[in-house]
Amino acid sequence: MKDIYVSVTELALYVSRSGDLASGSYGSVSGIEGTRLHQKIFKDLAKQYGDDMETEYVLSDTYPYEQILLHVNGRADVIIGGGQIPHIIEIKSFNSTKASYDKLARPEHEAQLKLYAAMYMKANDLQKVKLTLRYVSITSLEAFEKTETIKYSEAQTFFEDHCREYSIFSQGLIDYENTMLSSVREMSFPYDTIRSGQAEFMKSALISLTSKEALFVEAPTGTGKTISVLYPAVKGLLRNRYDKIFYLTAKTATRVVASKAINDMRRSGLFIRSILLASKESMCPFHTDCDSKYCKYSKDYYGKLKPALEEILMHDEITPDLVERIAMQHGICPHEFSLDTMNFCTIVIGDYNHAFDPRVSLVRCFGDEHTSENVLLVDEAHNLVDRSREMYSASFSSELLKEMLHDFKGVDARCEALLSKLDQYFRLADQCFATHQSAFKMTEECDEKQILKTDNWEGMRQIPKRFYEILWKICRFLSPVLDNLPQGQTRKTSMKFFFEARFFLTIIEQHYDDSYITSISVERGNIIMTANCLDASTKLNSILRDKMAAIFFSATLSPYEYYRNVLIGKEADYVRQLSLPYPFPRENLEILIDGSLSTRYKDRPVTAGQITETVFEELVNRTGNYMLFFPSFEYLNSICDKLEALFDETGKKDHIIREIKRQHPDMTSDEKKEYLDNFAEASSGLLLGAAVLGGHFGEGIDLVGERLSGVIIVGVGIPKVTPLRQVLTNFYAEKFGDGYAFAYRFPGWEKVLQAVGRVIRTDEDTGFALLIDDRLETPEYVSLFPPHWIV
Repeated sequence: MKDIYVSVTELALYVSRSGDLASGSYGSVSGIEGTRLHQKIFKDLAKQYGDDMETEYVLSDTYPYEQILLHVNGRADVIIGGGQIPHIIEIKSFNSTKASYDKLARPEHEAQLKLYAAMYMKANDLQKVKLTLRYVSITSLEAFEKTETIKYSEAQTFFEDHCREYSIFSQGLIDYENTMLSSVREMSFPYDTIRSGQAEFMKSALISLTSKEALFVEAPTGTGKTISVLYPAVKGLLRNRYDKIFYLTAKTATRVVASKAINDMRRSGLFIRSILLASKESMCPFHTDCDSKYCKYSKDYYGKLKPALEEILMHDEITPDLVERIAMQHGICPHEFSLDTMNFCTIVIGDYNHAFDPRVSLVRCFGDEHTSENVLLVDEAHNLVDRSREMYSASFSSELLKEMLHDFKGVDARCEALLSKLDQYFRLADQCFATHQSAFKMTEECDEKQILKTDNWEGMRQIPKRFYEILWKICRFLSPVLDNLPQGQTRKTSMKFFFEARFFLTIIEQHYDDSYITSISVERGNIIMTANCLDASTKLNSILRDKMAAIFFSATLSPYEYYRNVLIGKEADYVRQLSLPYPFPRENLEILIDGSLSTRYKDRPVTAGQITETVFEELVNRTGNYMLFFPSFEYLNSICDKLEALFDETGKKDHIIREIKRQHPDMTSDEKKEYLDNFAEASSGLLLGAAVLGGHFGEGIDLVGERLSGVIIVGVGIPKVTPLRQVLTNFYAEKFGDGYAFAYRFPGWEKVLQAVGRVIRTDEDTGFALLIDDRLETPEYVSLFPPHWIV
């Protein structure tokens, strides 16, 4: 028989869940608040029942159905064994103004309690028990409950009905799994040849994926990284160490590449279900802020879900377009439907956020019960360094508070009083900045000696306790008010305020540690309080360690020690590293170094003319397509203005068309496509694309053959000097010794290598890369040159 394991909660949700998509009553209760409330209730009950009471009571049972043995397990909140009839109590916390049991009760909660009753009576040979489902307000501690007595025969029938329905559903999943695994066993490598380095890559990947290791792979462009991780990951399913493969990336273009690789494996005989996840914003039919209480697509979502799932699970490749089409046919939320569909897909293509971001992370896949079922394939992993710090940072602004004060006026006096108190906090900080006093000294009564200070920024290595206290009280009293706010601007602003505040509190409560600094700053009159995560490695380490395997891969993961330390920490002992050789002829890429000019910020006005001349002389006699990279848009425009003037003057003489296409900030997806379309074929004149290092055109784009013949890189990509970046330098100096390298040199060099990587994409490509900066002749940078560069 096939063993299937399911928790009581999952069983109740699958069979009994009905009604609308979400309820503010439960969604606005944080995990910490719910745990604290449960602990308080347990303590109060213990005073009343003493030794007769047991909490978190473990229950389990099995149910055979045809070729399935269903294992059901769970933990009942409270069981009181004294007296003639044992008593089972299930506690649910809520945060709303609903004032009756009938308004709070949900069928899946009642089902959960009855399932516990059946398991408990069977285990203890009982004929009846008392059941209480108790809803307790997180704010007032007021309780609403219903108590009933249930007989063993009734509970057992209920248990068997649920298990039977879940087993029938599971049988379909088993049939799918058997067919999938059979196809995996027979599937061959989908391409005619295996490229240089791929065999070693795939062997190492399979070992790490089935051993819960973290593998760091630096594989140069052209290695075939995508198939080199996906093919062994799919083959690894046969070893029964994991059930779901997450392919995570920061860019939409690389998700398309992953989808193509999966389809190539399908053409080689693979039968597998995959889904490409899209953002909530892009999938919303209204393209607006999500408010499930008033959205028609959330109404009776769970009543419509099962037939929608039956339809979409007939497909192997599940795209956002397919999800939207079927969701609209059934009148349900496309984004939530994609997440429910994801539960039944073996491969999930998504963003880094889906696994690592505490705000977005897919709890249904990365909660404690499910982490060991997954493996992670992290594409372009160099991008995760900054992204992970951003994920675990939270900001709150006076601008949002002003919106709230305006739109919430007259709604609730208690909340307004607290909002005014927060407004006074921000006003005092603003006054301090204006008078050159310490904002943290005045608002948080901090020792000024412990405060880092510049003109418009302050930082301290501690929690802003007074700010936290005011914000926490606002959330506590605002949450139940939200439940009754009608649709409109007031509700929209209040929801935005609440979730931003709630996330700030979550970062403080659950994540703030020695890797954080609290800052307060003023930007064009807007006061911003931020809990800045300087190093998220301990967070990522806690997600992975002893739970699931991960492969971090990129063309730029050097130096390895830097990436390992800033991504999962130097203490991580479950890590292996692989660096693959350059797969193309070294002579195909010409590396030119001009170390005669400084591109440092202070020197740019002085050397601008010489740099323009250098670029002009390199390109004036060339035809075709080239790219020119700069560390900033300001620098880009300054040089390109001068360069265009020279091109125009020369073009009047030789009648050759030389044009520059400039990247500009905040380009739309259509504008980015239009920019790249200029490089669809080689120009008969000279086409120069100007872009910023580390931007959309600096990595992840393929301009094969004559679509790109060379790149010129001005500068070494050093990040902009900011107070926070300087704090990061000091932090890494304390932790690793060379703070400047970790905060500036390595992140900048990564952008340079990515830009150089645009030139050679195939065996037939040839081209050059000209790098301009005097620092490139220093030992610190020469030691970072890749071994395949011929300089």
